[in-house]
Amino acid sequence: MNRRPTTITLALLTVVLGPDLPAATQGPAVSSAFTAEDMLKVTTVSVLDLSDDGRRVAVTERRTRDNAQVDHRRYGDPGYLAPSAVRVAVIDTHTGARSVIFPELVNVRGAAWSRDGRRLAVLVAVLAGNGDTSIARLHVWDADRAVSREVQVKTDKPLALNSGLAWSADGSHLIVALASPARLSAGIGTFRTLTEGPVIVHSSKDPFLEWDALNRASRWRSLVELDPATGTTREILAERRLTSYNVSRDGTFLTFMEDVTEKTDYETIGGTDSTLGLVQAAGGEPRTLIAAKDLKGLQLRWSDDGRTFAFARKGEVFVQRIDEKKPRSLTPPPEKDEGVKAADAAAGTTAVDGKAAERETFSVSLVDLHGSKLLATSKKGWYIVDTATAARTQVLTLDEDDEKNPRMSAVAWSPDGAHLFATWSARDRYERGLVRLDVASGSMTPLVRDSRLYGGFRLSQNGTRVVYTMAEDDRPADLYASSVDLTDPRRLTASNPWLATKSLPRSELVSYRDADGKLLHGVLRYPVGYEVGKRYPTVFEIYETFFDNGFNARAAFLANHGYAVFHPSVNLVVGRPGEAWVKGVTAAANRLVDLGVADNDRLGVHGTSYGGYATVLLITQTDRFKAAINISGKVDMVSFYTDSPRLGVRNTHAPEKSQDRIGGTMWEFPERYLEHSAVLRADRIKTPLLCITGDQDPNVPASQSREMYYALRRLGKEVEWVRYVNGGHRPPNSVQEAIDFEQRIVAWYDRYVKPGGKDREDVK
Repeated sequence: MNRRPTTITLALLTVVLGPDLPAATQGPAVSSAFTAEDMLKVTTVSVLDLSDDGRRVAVTERRTRDNAQVDHRRYGDPGYLAPSAVRVAVIDTHTGARSVIFPELVNVRGAAWSRDGRRLAVLVAVLAGNGDTSIARLHVWDADRAVSREVQVKTDKPLALNSGLAWSADGSHLIVALASPARLSAGIGTFRTLTEGPVIVHSSKDPFLEWDALNRASRWRSLVELDPATGTTREILAERRLTSYNVSRDGTFLTFMEDVTEKTDYETIGGTDSTLGLVQAAGGEPRTLIAAKDLKGLQLRWSDDGRTFAFARKGEVFVQRIDEKKPRSLTPPPEKDEGVKAADAAAGTTAVDGKAAERETFSVSLVDLHGSKLLATSKKGWYIVDTATAARTQVLTLDEDDEKNPRMSAVAWSPDGAHLFATWSARDRYERGLVRLDVASGSMTPLVRDSRLYGGFRLSQNGTRVVYTMAEDDRPADLYASSVDLTDPRRLTASNPWLATKSLPRSELVSYRDADGKLLHGVLRYPVGYEVGKRYPTVFEIYETFFDNGFNARAAFLANHGYAVFHPSVNLVVGRPGEAWVKGVTAAANRLVDLGVADNDRLGVHGTSYGGYATVLLITQTDRFKAAINISGKVDMVSFYTDSPRLGVRNTHAPEKSQDRIGGTMWEFPERYLEHSAVLRADRIKTPLLCITGDQDPNVPASQSREMYYALRRLGKEVEWVRYVNGGHRPPNSVQEAIDFEQRIVAWYDRYVKPGGKDREDVK
C-alpha cells in the first residue's frame, strides 16, 4: 500500500470518543483570551506508522515551547541535529487505549511496525557524551508487554541519523543504515573550517560549491541486516552515497537511489544525478536498473510490493518491472504523419477548426499493490491503465475549464485493486470529502462530504482501517480512525482540551476578483466578539494562495486583540510577480470593506519569508496600509541572488525557475531584478515598516532588512528593525523571545492601525 501520509479532506457523520479522552473536550464555557504564551502550548499530532492490520498507530505529539531553542549557528553541521522533542504514543484504533513509549520527550527520527503489528522499532537521536554531537539510538517496543528496550548494535559504525527502518517479512531482522565515523568526523571538520576559518579558499575549479558538497556528506551510508535480539549485523550493501532506499514487501531485495552527481547542479535546488539500483537482501553485487542519464528529472511511482515502478517523461507514461531491462511506454505518442487520422484519434488529437488539437499528455498518480495497473491523469480525465497490455480505460472525465472541476487527488488503492480512494473538494466553498472510485464501472461514490478539514489519510495494509486528522471550528486537528467506509469514526486524541476555555475566531471563505478580473479566494478570520455591522481594523497576512481554513495561532492571537485577519490569494505571473500583490491584496481589501467587515482607514499587512518580500514590494506600490511588517523577507534581489551559501543554489534558482518567478538569470533580465528590489523604491514607501530578523538566518540573511532599515532612515521614513541575535529564519529562539516576537507584532499594529494608537515603550 501507499504508506506515506497524504493530505486529504474527509468528513464525519458521527464521532465516537476513546475511553481515556479528557472530559474537557466536551466543551466548557469559553472564558479567557488566547495569548502569546498559549501559541507555544498548542500540540500537533503526527502519525509515525500504522500497523498492517490497522489495529495500532504510533504517533508523536509536539509543542513549540518544547522546541523553541535551536543553535542556528550550527545550521548545516553534520554533527548537529536541531531539537524536535516529542511525546511518542501507541494508540489502539478500535478502543482508543493509549500507551506512552518513552517517559520523557525524545527526538524521533523514524518508526516502523513489524508485519504482525506486535513490535515497533523507533530510531531516536540523542546527544553524545560531550553534548556536542547527535547520535542515533534504536529502541524496540513490545506491544504485548508494553515495554521498550534499547538495541545494543554490535558494530564499529554508528546507526545513521537518516536511517530508514524496515522489518523483514518474518520480523526477525531490521534493515538499517550505518554511517561512517571517518566521514562524519571529516564533515564536522569541514563545517568548522567554513564557519571559523582561519583561512578559506574558494575556487571555480572545485566541482561542488563547498556547502553543496558538505550537505551531501550525510548520504554516505551502508545498509545492513540487524538482529534486534542480539544486536549483530550483516552487511547487504557497501557504503555509497544513498539518496533513498526501499525494502521489497517480501524482504528478498532492496532498491536504492545512489547519488553519482559530479558537480553542483544549478538547474535544480539540491540537484542530484542518481542511478536506480537493486541488491538482494542475502547479499551479492548490486545491479543497475536505470542509469543516471535516463533517470534525471523523473519521479518514480512504485507498487507496494516493490517490483514495479512507473514514471512520466514529457507527458508519456512508462512502466518497468525490476526483471525488465528497459521501460515500456503505456501512452505512446501519435504517429508523426499528420494524415494518419486513426493515430490522431487514438491519441486524442482530433482536429478542431482545421487545426490539430494538442496531444494529450499524462502524469502518473498511483501504481496498485502488485503493479498490474496504474492511475494516469491528464487535463481530460483519469485513466486506469493495464501495465501488461497498455489498455487504457477512462474512469473520470474532467471539464476543459479546470476551474469547473472539483479539486481531487488520488490517495490509495484498495488491496484488491477494485477501488481507488480520492479526496474531493469544491472550488468555491468549504465542501470537502472522500470519494471511492469503482475501477470496473467508473462510478464514483461519495463516502462523506462536509465543511470540516482533514489530513494525513492513511489506509492500513489489509485495507480495513483508516487513520486521519480532523480539525473542526478552526481548532487544532486531532487523530481519528474508522473502518474503510468511514461510517464509524473514533477520536483517538484530545491534544488540546485546554483550548475549550479559550476564545478563538471563526473563519469564512471569501471570494473576490483582482484588478484583472481573476476570481480569487481568501480566508477571513473574524475578530473575537465580532458584531455584525461594526467595522474592524483588519490585518492582511500574505504569502501566495490560500483556500482551506484551519487553526492559525497568530490569527487567533490577533483576533483576540480586536483585529479581523485575512489571508488573501494573488495571481502570480512569471516575469512580473510584483504586480500581483497590489492587484490582488488591494482587491481583497476592497471586498472586505464592501462586506462591512474592514475599516478602510485601519488596514495593516505583514508576511514571513516570501510573504515578507511581498509585503515590502506591496507598500512601494500603495499607501493603503497604515502599518506593515516584514518578517525575514528579502528586499534586494541583486544582493540576495548569490547570498546564503549554506543553501547552495537556492537563491539563484528561486528567481530563475521557482518561487520568485523572475523567469531568468540576472544577466538575462537585469531590469526585472531591479524592479523587484523594494529597497530601490524605498523613497515611495509611506507606510511605517517593522522589520524582524534572526541574525543566524541562513535562508534570508538579516542583512536584507539592514539594507531597508538604513535606506528608510536615510529617507526620513518611519521604520524599526528588531534583531534576534540567536534567531534563524523563524526569528525567535527561546520561549521568552517567541512571546516577545508575537507581542511586538500586535504592538506595532496597535500603534499605527488602531485609532488613538501610540508608542509602546515596553516592547522596545
